[in-house]
Amino acid sequence: MFFIGIFGIEDKERPIKEFTNVVCPSCGRLTSAAFFEHYTYLHLFFIPTFRWNKHYYVKLRCCGALYEADAAYAEQLKTASPIDFSRLKKISSGFGGFDDMFARCANCGETFDASFAYCPHCGAKK
Repeated sequence: MFFIGIFGIEDKERPIKEFTNVVCPSCGRLTSAAFFEHYTYLHLFFIPTFRWNKHYYVKLRCCGALYEADAAYAEQLKTASPIDFSRLKKISSGFGGFDDMFARCANCGETFDASFAYCPHCGAKK
């Protein structure tokens, strides 16, 4: 945030829509996804007056994977119900961006620490 006297510049995220019953392409779980807009704005006396640098994102609730949508597809997502992940650009894989720290069990499909030799959920060997 940048503020001088009567005006300032600040970044903001605005939620647009919540999608339910989405299968996460990163971890494979059934989850929900938040569709939001991130932008920078100028405010005068704390009243927003001008916005620029708009970006649209879809964040999955299960693992935190983050996808960016272009402006044309973002307009479609505002009214459409299913998300087409092939039209989104993957920004983060989820799990805080540390996919190499996690492994997926071939038996039960759960994720766990990659340093474990056995799955803590079902006991199958890694």
